[in-house]
Amino acid sequence: MRLIARFPEHRQASALIDSLRNVGLDRKDMIVSDLAKEEKYNSFKDAVEEVIFIKTEREGLGELGTFADGIPGLKGMNQGIIVAVEASKHNSNRVREIMEQSGAAQIIQD
Repeated sequence: MRLIARFPEHRQASALIDSLRNVGLDRKDMIVSDLAKEEKYNSFKDAVEEVIFIKTEREGLGELGTFADGIPGLKGMNQGIIVAVEASKHNSNRVREIMEQSGAAQIIQD
């Protein structure tokens, strides 16, 4: 199960990461992205020339997007820091609680 939290400030996202590590989650189970700094490209060629990126399932369809584009509920959001966490179903309530305590402006579960 994946939980995604959006924070207005870097320090809040950093506090969440520290708190999640303190309860035993590994940093490799988290994806952190600054919405304001995500690059938009018009073609794969442009993206390949600029950065190394992770191949996605939709790549074969000729589509290109950012990590946040694939998260329902974040459409149109272009500010803040997102932290996505893979958590077991029995641990998801605790992760959500920590996200709320850290000041998440929005939490999405998928």
